[in-house]
Amino acid sequence: MFLNALSGPRRTSGVEALEDVAVRADVEIVRLGPDVDVAAIIRERMNEGLGLFLAAGGDGTVNHVVQALVRSQATLGVIPIGTYNHFARDLMIPLDWREALDVALSGATKQIDVARVNERYFVNNLSIGLYPDFVAQREWRGRDAPRWKARFYSVIATLRRYPHVTLTLESEHWQEIVRTHVFMASNNSYDLSRIGIEAPRPKLTEGRLTVYWLPHLPRIALIRFAAEYLAGRVAKTPGFRSFRTARMKVDSPRGHLHVGIDGEVFTLQTPLVITSVPQSLVVKVPREAA
Repeated sequence: MFLNALSGPRRTSGVEALEDVAVRADVEIVRLGPDVDVAAIIRERMNEGLGLFLAAGGDGTVNHVVQALVRSQATLGVIPIGTYNHFARDLMIPLDWREALDVALSGATKQIDVARVNERYFVNNLSIGLYPDFVAQREWRGRDAPRWKARFYSVIATLRRYPHVTLTLESEHWQEIVRTHVFMASNNSYDLSRIGIEAPRPKLTEGRLTVYWLPHLPRIALIRFAAEYLAGRVAKTPGFRSFRTARMKVDSPRGHLHVGIDGEVFTLQTPLVITSVPQSLVVKVPREAA
């Protein structure tokens, strides 16, 4: 189990209880930190014959563990102790860590899609524009600050900066230059009729990316768009665009772009080549969700 003790709200006692229960179940615990080479540990344990690896944390923790598991014979179990836990929700994994641990150890297995941008895999989505700037502002304020306060000031700072990007989007039979504040490519499709951040992906086996973006908007129009998004009416917003594809290229006049990947920010060299990697990850899920 790769455990990110800093994921989600501060719950020291809960993390310690999780460790105690996992150790009693004969699970080796690796606490994540800057010096922990997750991929190297996974490869070493695979060579020893182990085949189940657990990610205890949020979506960013899952992303780091997944890098060494895609297209392998190993299985991923998810213990959602992060803030939003989008991936766990889409897999119907319980948000209670005790129930999630039981699923990880004795649940059913299911093969699902992941996606890849250049050399990095992702399970949820990647984003360019406002969101990576928001995350960077939030992290700059530090994890010790109250989350609501960090988010509030990060939103204000991001809207004040109001970063936009010019991108060349190219898929199999189509090319377009767009100027946007909001661009996202997701691993499979979201149900945008659901409210805001609760929007789920009904399937993780479509073998397709879904690409969403908005044209450049004034701040007031973007705030209106955010209200439509939170109300579950985003697909009806004027100018909102989306399409599905198995592969695309995103280029920019900039040599590098700040990209949000599964809730964390990375700096990637352009162009970005984004592809679906179908049926490439084995995960533990509740038996009724298999």
